[in-house]
Amino acid sequence: MLSAMRRSLMLSLIFSTSLAFAQTKSSGGTESSAAQRWQALIASGKVDAADRLCTAWTTSSELNKKVEAQKCLANVALFKGSHLALNGNEVGGGTLGEGYSNEAVNTALVHLNEGLRLAPQDVSIHQGRLHILEVAGRYDEMDKALEQSINTYKGPGTPDLWLSYAAELANYGQPTAGLHLSEVILKHYPDNPDVVGNLGAFYNMLHQPENGLPYLRRAVELDPDDAIDTWNLGWALVRLDQFDEADKWMARSLDLKSDPQDLRERKCLYGQFLVTKRKNAAKGCPLVRTACEADDQSVCKEDATTPALH
Repeated sequence: MLSAMRRSLMLSLIFSTSLAFAQTKSSGGTESSAAQRWQALIASGKVDAADRLCTAWTTSSELNKKVEAQKCLANVALFKGSHLALNGNEVGGGTLGEGYSNEAVNTALVHLNEGLRLAPQDVSIHQGRLHILEVAGRYDEMDKALEQSINTYKGPGTPDLWLSYAAELANYGQPTAGLHLSEVILKHYPDNPDVVGNLGAFYNMLHQPENGLPYLRRAVELDPDDAIDTWNLGWALVRLDQFDEADKWMARSLDLKSDPQDLRERKCLYGQFLVTKRKNAAKGCPLVRTACEADDQSVCKEDATTPALH
């Protein structure tokens, strides 16, 4: 469980497997007509028309049109090279979702890199490039692109913009890639508790709690009121059989401000921990029965001190 989840981005989604780009604003604050034109063409499936229009814009005297041309042509390449793909992951699962041919990825990256040369502070192009590399499974390239983006982009929203991709990699079952990406972020934000805590969370996912423990201790030191980092610290200690201290941090996590669903899940796990590791069914089973799904209540079915509810 990562301490920073990806925010919903204010993006204009063109079609299911394309990039999403933030609306370009004109000097008067209205949406760029150039952006509207190519987005409308791709949204209606008129990809060849978008290709012709945007190719013409590459030689425009207007910088805005040149930038929009590169965004547009990246989308054109992905549209033409898109397909459904079974994306496996590191933890033994996979999903059926978007995928692109290698040629489409390479072409789109050429256009986005040119877009960044023209408009280095356009955050949506930075995001689009990271998205392509993530979906394509090019994680080493993603790390390098992120390093470049952090060094280049000076606008608002950081480091949450970059943390969002670590959270996505966790959700996609790619903890090693997420760990390496988080290491890149850590170099630039060494005292951000979310960044530090994510390193510990990824080590937990990789079953290396001894490596993650220093990061989790540091994250809790930086932000003692973060419920997720506090929980992850306790969970790492459970895996290291340090049950007394684990109990302390897990119990504290339940008292901190939390998302209701996250809190319910942690109460369930804490109740199971009390029963199985602390041998305290009297305290643990009420939590198990109120917070766990029926399939997860087996640790308390034979407990005579707290009869099962019907």
